[in-house]
Amino acid sequence: MVNSHGLNPFWLLNCEHKRTTMYKDIISYELAENVTEEHLMNVARKVYDDWMKEQPGFVKWQIHRGKDGSYTDIVYWMDEEDAKEAEKTMAGMPHSAEWYACYKPGSISSKNLHEMAEF
Repeated sequence: MVNSHGLNPFWLLNCEHKRTTMYKDIISYELAENVTEEHLMNVARKVYDDWMKEQPGFVKWQIHRGKDGSYTDIVYWMDEEDAKEAEKTMAGMPHSAEWYACYKPGSISSKNLHEMAEF
């Protein structure tokens, strides 16, 4: 079957791809007043070194800056269960007060994604 563009709309069904169960926490925020990007990175490094990298199922943590000056963190987990277990202990993690103080109050939004496939 070919569409008007000469493409098979079912090509995805025939592609070889790696099935995954990866789970992602995506957190968007703005920095609190007087918090610099350098400070954010320093605190993030401490959180990563002293807590995050030791969490079961943790894969990686990316911090992105948008053109509008907002930030988005993407935290990759092997599965949702590992992410939820880590979330339960976040309030008591080392440097938690310093980390949460980086966020501008009311600016945080989050969503979660289950990765379906990787090509």
